[in-house]
Amino acid sequence: MSYHEKIRILTTEQMSFCEKQSEKYGVSLAKLMDNAGEKLANLILSKNKNKVVLLIGKGNNGGDGLVAAKILKEHGIEPIVILCCGKPATELSKNAFSKLPNDIKIYTEITDEALSEIETAEIIVDCIFGTGFRGNLRENILPIFKACEHTKAYKIACDIPSGANASNGFADKMTFKADETITFHRKKLGMCISPCKCFCGNIFTADIKIPDECEQSLDFEITQLTEQQAKKLLPQRIPYGHKGTFGKIISVCGSENYIGAAGISALSAMRTGVGLFELCTPKAVISAISSKIFECTYSAMETDNNGFMTSANAEKILEKCKKASCLLIGCGLGHTKETEKLIAELVEKSPCPVVLDADGINSLCPNIDVLYKTKSQVILTPHPAELARLCGCETNEILTNRLEFVRQLSEKYNVTVLAKGAETLAVYRNKAILIDRGNTALSKGGSGDMLAGITASFVAQKMDLQNAGALASFVMGKNAENASEYHSERGLLASDLLDFIPETLKQMES
Repeated sequence: MSYHEKIRILTTEQMSFCEKQSEKYGVSLAKLMDNAGEKLANLILSKNKNKVVLLIGKGNNGGDGLVAAKILKEHGIEPIVILCCGKPATELSKNAFSKLPNDIKIYTEITDEALSEIETAEIIVDCIFGTGFRGNLRENILPIFKACEHTKAYKIACDIPSGANASNGFADKMTFKADETITFHRKKLGMCISPCKCFCGNIFTADIKIPDECEQSLDFEITQLTEQQAKKLLPQRIPYGHKGTFGKIISVCGSENYIGAAGISALSAMRTGVGLFELCTPKAVISAISSKIFECTYSAMETDNNGFMTSANAEKILEKCKKASCLLIGCGLGHTKETEKLIAELVEKSPCPVVLDADGINSLCPNIDVLYKTKSQVILTPHPAELARLCGCETNEILTNRLEFVRQLSEKYNVTVLAKGAETLAVYRNKAILIDRGNTALSKGGSGDMLAGITASFVAQKMDLQNAGALASFVMGKNAENASEYHSERGLLASDLLDFIPETLKQMES
């Protein structure tokens, strides 16, 4: 992907760095505020409404709103300003406040009269907290948010809806629910992550003239995968290709207790273009699914008394991997001391790239340092709880700063991490790709197995592991959206979604 095609996203720390760097290149913070206020005012003016209420905080987000209020006045609009947290407290916001015309209507505190202005407004503009907000909304300011919740006015958020965390996507339940959010320079990571994303409405990114040079020294890049980029990433189908051309997967999945996972991962891989698929699994799994899945081959594995594979299978599997282009491990595998030994040996010695999912990850955790010894590349596909096990922490810690944990894990072990969630992050060392496609049709058992299978398919077709994981997440999400045009999200199963994959790929190929 060339740089100009990318939609770049910044963390709050990166945005602050760019603002400070901007001064070094001749664009002051005061000028940036003026530019932001002008962009905000222009957006408000484009709505052709007369009664505009601006909710102003005491920081620089409020300063942006004050600049906009002055411009609105100059264009014949009579804005109403409500100071929601007292008078401006930063030098820039104080300066903007001092420049307001004397005849602008200003409420210096939250009164019943101020709340009634919100109730009758045509446009409400949220400039209260901005990207520095953390935690929950305080009781003393809740009347503002309750009034906004019940009005029919068009709602615009400045930079990010107040009540939302621009770093991790957390949001207070009373967060300002915008119809449209104007953010400056770049989208911030938190606004691309649920639940914050659900409060933003349409997001418009405005150029406030931060010089391009300011981003050149950033040590980490986050981009958002667009549909156009996803289409370009799809592996090419050589017209004269044969089944060997499009790769072979060796899959170590399934157990007597978890039969379906092996089948879903196999079908999803074959549906997305891999040429050959061999499932190494217990006899019970083969007996259960071979009459329904004809296109893959099967190899029966030794098991313990409970139907879980043992480490005695490692040599046989590794021999098969010599003629494979990807090793998929984990879907429905189960977790025992023997699976721990098996996974450690496979991950260390596999001659082809490894996709590790579900119980493959859980079985790896006790021997995670084996990742230092691998002969091939590895991609891990954890959900938050599995990611917490990999990182040796609690799940709530992961959710507080998921990107940083994933980044540290990738750098420490030199692996690609596909961190699953409502929005998924594909991370390799100093680069992250955010994928935000899909819906609640995927909020069911089997979706992770599907993603693992699609990821393995793209890896087997010689894709870069990070791009393979990102594309797999995109295809699965878009596929769920397509299926939901015909069926209820709540009623769709993972096995239903498999049937829509060829149609989804056809759309992307056109």
